[in-house]
Amino acid sequence: MADICTIAAISLRTGISKEVLRKWEERYGFPVPERDGSGHRSYAAHQTIRLQMIKRLIDSGMRPSQVVPLSEEALQSLLQAQSIRTSAPHVDSLVVSELMAMIQLRDRSALDRRLKHEVRRLGLEKFVVEVMCALNGAVGTAWEQGKIGIRDEHVYSEMIQGLIREEISQVAKPDGQPRILITTPSGELHTLGILMVNALASLRGACCISLGAQTPVQEIPIAAADYRADIVCLCFSEAFPKRRILPYLKELRSVVPPQVEIWIGGAGAVGLDRSPRGISILLTLQNVIDAVHNYGREKYPQRARPLPKKLPATTSENPFGQVRRT
Repeated sequence: MADICTIAAISLRTGISKEVLRKWEERYGFPVPERDGSGHRSYAAHQTIRLQMIKRLIDSGMRPSQVVPLSEEALQSLLQAQSIRTSAPHVDSLVVSELMAMIQLRDRSALDRRLKHEVRRLGLEKFVVEVMCALNGAVGTAWEQGKIGIRDEHVYSEMIQGLIREEISQVAKPDGQPRILITTPSGELHTLGILMVNALASLRGACCISLGAQTPVQEIPIAAADYRADIVCLCFSEAFPKRRILPYLKELRSVVPPQVEIWIGGAGAVGLDRSPRGISILLTLQNVIDAVHNYGREKYPQRARPLPKKLPATTSENPFGQVRRT
């Protein structure tokens, strides 16, 4: 039948090997095969389109775990964002390459000086979006490829966190609005995402209360009340088990008062095609800035500021640019 393809035909059309297709089926539940009388795999031809989009995104540098589980609509959105990115100005890759060289050489003094120089040169917002975002991804990739060790990744994480916290201290607004409680769920050790949110939201006039990593779900509503939070914001890295996210969010929404908004983001949030009612998914750093601006405009119209210039579309490729593992 014309609308049914063998695994060999699918492999030929997409450029994805049969072995990889079988691995994706087992790991991600896609592609979805049918079985003929002999037990051989066959596929509905329409799955070819989705597989071709996945292949394009992987060829551009994304990983199977980021894109294979996504719906066709989500894949199309990523491809459109990528198309915008190729025509938009973005950070000089030479800066990231030079910083990576310092990490690989373990030259902490040179790395510290250069990071501080880039913050002064660009300002905190552009540094977070254009340098830190790309550098986090580069560090994660270098670790996966065996070019650096976990110890090197940890040294980088400690240095970048110290630098960004120092910068945040200079712009933090204890009486700012809205009041945003920022943390990660139990089991989520990655904190660079919440640090980036803290920096960008603070620059937009918010008061950010960071609880650090792994706050038990029962503690979050108590903290929200104690610190008079308007919003609870959580970040999920792609290392966080995706199957746990929706049950966690349902539990969190049930214990956090309805007047307190819940925002989530990070690489782990990619591919969530639905979320419990009352939870906003922010997949890019621009989404974070827009959300803070729109909240302020609705709740505090007298303090509303002009919407900031749109950030480079690179932020949608690896949300918050997180170091992938620590």
